[in-house]
Amino acid sequence: MARFRLVQVGLVAAAMLIAPNATASQWPEFRGPTGQGVSGEQGLPLNWSESSNVLWKVPVPGAGWSSPVVANGRVWLTTAVEIRAGTGRPAGVSLRAVALDVSTGRELVNVEVFRIDHPTAINGKNSRASPTPVLDADRVYVHFGSDGTAALSATGEVLWRVRLSYASQHGSGGSPVVYRDLLIVNCDGNGGDAYVVALDTASGKPRWKTARRRPADQAYSTPLVITVGQEDQLVSVGAYRDRGRSSPSPLCRKAWLLDKQYSLRRARRGPR
Repeated sequence: MARFRLVQVGLVAAAMLIAPNATASQWPEFRGPTGQGVSGEQGLPLNWSESSNVLWKVPVPGAGWSSPVVANGRVWLTTAVEIRAGTGRPAGVSLRAVALDVSTGRELVNVEVFRIDHPTAINGKNSRASPTPVLDADRVYVHFGSDGTAALSATGEVLWRVRLSYASQHGSGGSPVVYRDLLIVNCDGNGGDAYVVALDTASGKPRWKTARRRPADQAYSTPLVITVGQEDQLVSVGAYRDRGRSSPSPLCRKAWLLDKQYSLRRARRGPR
């Protein structure tokens, strides 16, 4: 697992540094700056090997499927390091945020954000550090599913921590997004607790919370903010239903439902 993460970090660094105008490039969240996996860079390498088009490699302890994100000369990622006491099951897990220098791979930050004692089982193909961090100005937001969500400074100081209660059978997957002063997270559990929540980026306190329509179940998607006409809308995909909020704000009174045929129709909602 460590080697897999090692190679991926090397590829991101190579892509960012070989690009002719890479100094202006940022990749601050899952699927990049627009959340759609599109880059405007030119002349990027198309092929890699163990020795070709890789500028550096570094080991990353633990396991994690989170994507690296890049901004301000740093590569950030999350990882889950098992804490063992003997040869049995792990006695705990250290959930960590790691920052590397994008030019050299030198470790700049390695901080424990949460520690989970006696962790419950998750799907063996998943990890406890699967959601991708979000970089915004001088903040780093990390999400470990129901194990915890936090904001860090650029130096790794933990500014706030919260735990969002929901039970996902296979562990976490979807990443959060930042919209203005909100950190928006899909919390799709299979225990009747499925909702979308917007946290205040300054404090971590909920600004609004919207339950999924029933029937709802576990899902692993990342929300996306789009602009339709003059209006910002949040598209949040859950199990059985797709929901978009019009103007992601605590005073929102409308919702958009995307039905199974993917045609957009408006639905009225009461005040929050």
